[in-house]
Amino acid sequence: MQRERDVQEPAGGPIRGPGERVVYGVGPVRELIARRASSVKAVWVDPRRADKGSDPRGTSDPVAAIVTAARAAGIRVEDRERDILDRAVGEDARHQGVIAWVGALAYVDVDALLEGAARGDGTHEPALIVALDGVEDPRNLGAVLRSAYLLGASGVIIPEHRAAQVTAIVSKTSAGASELLPIAQVGNLVRALDELRELGVWRVAVHATEAAQPIAKLDLKGPTVLVLGAEGSGVRPLVAKNCDFHALIPMARAGVGSFNVSVAAALALYEARRQRG
Repeated sequence: MQRERDVQEPAGGPIRGPGERVVYGVGPVRELIARRASSVKAVWVDPRRADKGSDPRGTSDPVAAIVTAARAAGIRVEDRERDILDRAVGEDARHQGVIAWVGALAYVDVDALLEGAARGDGTHEPALIVALDGVEDPRNLGAVLRSAYLLGASGVIIPEHRAAQVTAIVSKTSAGASELLPIAQVGNLVRALDELRELGVWRVAVHATEAAQPIAKLDLKGPTVLVLGAEGSGVRPLVAKNCDFHALIPMARAGVGSFNVSVAAALALYEARRQRG
């Protein structure tokens, strides 16, 4: 949960409440307005960018384009000076002159992830879920969410404790995927994985063990949850024990450790997508 910040509220009333968040940056805010405009309470923009029209080549400032889209969607748009925007998103964050105020993230139940991704013909493919075991770096979480969204995952499971939560940094790193992808938050990851197994989902721990097979040798076409562990320590033994298969991602060279968790997630998801055609 983001900490409260001493920032000016929009005219027309306060918008902050428990769990209130900001989404910032051109890409995330643009995607949020395009796909979930109803979740946006207000958009703050740098007036020096919001009022820029098209240049002689016919291209407009992306913030100005966001203003147009937000107004068309009935979202309140308000000018805020740069220092107020800076304070709203926190130090060292690059908001690019635009932030959106949204409500608390609506987590879903684990069984809601079983529907699977929609195909072009309106049917749904088997569920493809990513479960993260104690990933604490918010940028890694954001990168995983981005890959999961782009590669057609049904959703992501994150623990409630000792793990990164969905914050503005996560939303920015995910390029807005955190606002578009179903995310389930669980108090006990092992119990959640057991629940998925009872519902017919195969549990695949992506980490190197003696029993691990190259991931390309596993059948990932059916309902699958890919379990990835924290940076450095990997999947915890108790979690790994409750998985049906262990998979490794072959490396051509050693000497610099293993793949970063967000890279490993992207590679595992790509293999699942390759198998599913």
